[in-house]
This record gives sequence, C-alpha cells and structure tokens, in this order.
Amino acid sequence: MPFRSLNITAIILFFFGVLVWTFTYGPAKRTFVVPDKTITVQAVSEIDGLWHSSGLHGRIAVIFAHHLNLLSLGSSFPDGSYLDNAMYHGIVRTAYYIVPDRFWSEIVSLNMMAGELIIPLKPADTGFIMLHEAGRIHIMPLSKYIPEQDQEKALVVLEPRVLSQKELSRIDGFIKTGQLATDFIAVVGGEINSAAIQN
Repeated sequence: MPFRSLNITAIILFFFGVLVWTFTYGPAKRTFVVPDKTITVQAVSEIDGLWHSSGLHGRIAVIFAHHLNLLSLGSSFPDGSYLDNAMYHGIVRTAYYIVPDRFWSEIVSLNMMAGELIIPLKPADTGFIMLHEAGRIHIMPLSKYIPEQDQEKALVVLEPRVLSQKELSRIDGFIKTGQLATDFIAVVGGEINSAAIQN
C-alpha cells in the first residue's frame, strides 16, 4: 500500500511539473520581436538589457563566440552572466554555444577543469550538454552545428572578431536560407566586415 501511494504522489508531482513547464515555457508563453532586429553592442552586458526591454520569454539562443562563462582578456565575452540572467528570468530556456573549430579543444579542456560545475558536462554526438538550473546549454564546434529546419526563431549572438570570413559566410547562409530563423541578432564588439548577417 505505501508503494502504491508513493507512485500516485510521483504521478501527481510529474503532472504538476508538466503543467508548470507548459505555462512557463510552452509555445503560448514564448514572445518574439516584431519587426526583426539586428543590433550592434559594444559589450555583452548590453544584451541582457535589450532582451529584457524587448519583452522576450521562453526562447532559444544561438551564440557564436569564443568564450562563455570564462574570464578571457581581449574577448568581448568576459563572462556569461547575461545568459545566466536570461535563463533565470525565463527569457532563454535552451542555448546553443557554437565555438569556432580552432578554439574547440581549448574550450573543452577549460570546461572540463572548471571546478565550479556541480553537474559535469554530458557528452553528446555533437559536443557537450551543460545542464543549467533553468534549462540547458549545448556546446559544440561550428563544424558540427546544423540548425533544425523546423526550429522556432532564435535569439542570435555573434562575436565577429573571432569568426573567420568563411565562418561568417556559413552563419550567413544558415540565416538567409531560413535554416536558422531569427528575429533578434546581437553583434558584439563592432560591425561585421561583410554585408552578411542582415535580415
């Protein structure tokens, strides 16, 4: 009998968990930007304010950068607090952190040595998954990233100074063909050298 009541309690908790998730992150609660925007910012700290002021909620973020959550002098990504903040406030539920291939081994070794990770990185076919209290972060090299055709519009963050012209062209191709649908692009640390990545 105690086992049966435990099962019923677990089912009820699961049901309420699904309801809470649906009301917090479900399609009806996702908010998008109209019209689409491409904005240049000088620091990632500006992204947090822009996402908040745009009223965004329950979104996917795709971040093309060298560093995230790591202190690195010379990088326009001194830390990932803007992403943590966005996840805690329900703005972002899932993030894809796409690293240029030439930095991949460095990023993997730095993340593997990071003592502050309570939950170790989970290996995946394309890279690693970092579990976050408010969602998950997929970490992968650019060569392994292929956007899902039916994926909803994503918040895109670009650090063009660390991307080669070939890498920028690839990202531009994703956006122009609609593979990576987006309504909000934040370009960090200056203009992109080409006329790419414009909606």
